[in-house]
Amino acid sequence: MNVTYHLRFPNPHTHYVEVEMLIEHIEQDILYLKMPVWTPGSYLIREFQKNLDNVEILGKNNEKHALPKANKNTWIVETKNEKTIRLYYAIYCFEYSVRTNFVDDEHALINGASTFLYVDGNENTPLQIEIHPPTDWKNISTALPQKGQNKWIRVAENLDELIDSPIEIGNHVSYFFEAANVPHELAMFGKSNCPTEKLIADLKKIIEEEVKIFGSHPCDNYVFVIHHTDNSFGGLEHKNSSVNHIYRWHYDAENYQSAISLLAHEYFHLWNVKRIRPSSLIPYNYDTENYTDLLWFFEGVTSYYDDFVCYRAGVTERNKYLEIIENTLNEVCNTAGKDTQTLAQSSYDTWLKYYRRNENSFNAQINYYKQGAIVALFFDFVLMSFSDGKKSLDAVMKNLYADYLLHPNKGITEQSLLDTFNSISDISFTDLFQHFLHTTNNLNENNYFKLVGINLIDTNTTASIFLGLATQVKDGKLIITQLDKNYGAYQGGLNVHDEIIAIDGFRATKDYIKIYEHKKIGDTINVMVSRQGTIKIYTITLTQDVRKKYKIQIDENANEKQQRILQKWLG
Repeated sequence: MNVTYHLRFPNPHTHYVEVEMLIEHIEQDILYLKMPVWTPGSYLIREFQKNLDNVEILGKNNEKHALPKANKNTWIVETKNEKTIRLYYAIYCFEYSVRTNFVDDEHALINGASTFLYVDGNENTPLQIEIHPPTDWKNISTALPQKGQNKWIRVAENLDELIDSPIEIGNHVSYFFEAANVPHELAMFGKSNCPTEKLIADLKKIIEEEVKIFGSHPCDNYVFVIHHTDNSFGGLEHKNSSVNHIYRWHYDAENYQSAISLLAHEYFHLWNVKRIRPSSLIPYNYDTENYTDLLWFFEGVTSYYDDFVCYRAGVTERNKYLEIIENTLNEVCNTAGKDTQTLAQSSYDTWLKYYRRNENSFNAQINYYKQGAIVALFFDFVLMSFSDGKKSLDAVMKNLYADYLLHPNKGITEQSLLDTFNSISDISFTDLFQHFLHTTNNLNENNYFKLVGINLIDTNTTASIFLGLATQVKDGKLIITQLDKNYGAYQGGLNVHDEIIAIDGFRATKDYIKIYEHKKIGDTINVMVSRQGTIKIYTITLTQDVRKKYKIQIDENANEKQQRILQKWLG
């Protein structure tokens, strides 16, 4: 069976891409056409088929007949002994994100999962994509190889490659460079304050550093797609490319680190999750959730390495890197949900919870990116300390990638990951895995930093008042936006979305803390709120701020071993 897709944009301002799907050499009586309901790297059922208009079969005279459906994302084609069939469908593309399609009069981002129907059972057959752009669109950027000399015709070895290869089309600017002996393209859409030469120079250093960790580069070519935006930030990894949203004015001295760290993060995924994968995601099942309790490793370890690689590559200064660690550690330690959800649970339930945060998520969930990064940091410290600097987390990553090269379709489980740590280390990681992945016990963060001669200094030493609430002024009203279950506001009965009107008889403004800052911990205040139009008064006990505000301090009295490990870590 041969399958060719034709993509057309006759009226791009209407945000539609029209797809003609040509299926040849058919041997079955019935074909089932499917559309993925999620895309790898973004673990939520997104129901991409919701944006399709009717899927229709095209007759010999281009007459259209709608196809019946078997379920929400499956269409039935009765071939009636026809060996060649043409299908037509149009997709509405106006969700501006790294994981969905977007089409307007300037450009198009085409993501495979939200674009291409596929023939069930035909996932391993080569596919061809022919793009028919508007006449004034001159550029195309994708990791898919072109067929012959025509850049508008691309081919994919199989469905996975097609889904994993986004396509940027329009008049964006492309820059080309080589790093680690691999050709790279930087495709940038939208105006920004990006210092392009600096960015490329920094990317080269980061790429070389990441290749050192794993030992070899997995790609023949790589494409960074960057959209410069006003209100969207994030990225999505692919097997030979990434799509990234970066605030257009985010390349200044204050914000450059977050931009370069995002690119380093998605690039690290080339190895960690695109090649080294959970066994439960091999092969991908595009029809439903693909559960794993290892996202803490794939996202958390990658989050540890993104800024760390920037530091090691000389892109980030030491003080800035240590500040990043401080901020991440404080956020993890001060998340109220840390006593409710384990790392393994947060990974497994990402399909339900991570992308669907609500007003109580802070009290019931953790962030497996950030807490996973802290656990990766601790594991790195343990590996370095107990090997006297001879081993580190780098050795684990290199070992996992070497095993992938030998057994690309095996994937990893928690047990095989534990076995790798144990084979690298001079100690058993069994208890550490149990403690950090499957309990909500204290992180014991001070103990791990001491391994490298670092003291954590908690600068929150004053007995200050903290009610555990966050507020925002909306339309002149002081609205509660978040509550911490460990503090007085939550325990006294206030709700998210309440409007705070007065405290102890005084009108509340954005500086409402001044009303009670003269009082002592344990005193009470009367808070008047409007809740869905009803006026209520609550008596709230003033509670002490016990949030961690760690600063990293290198121990001047560290012993020789601690100094060696610190040198091994920070160089």
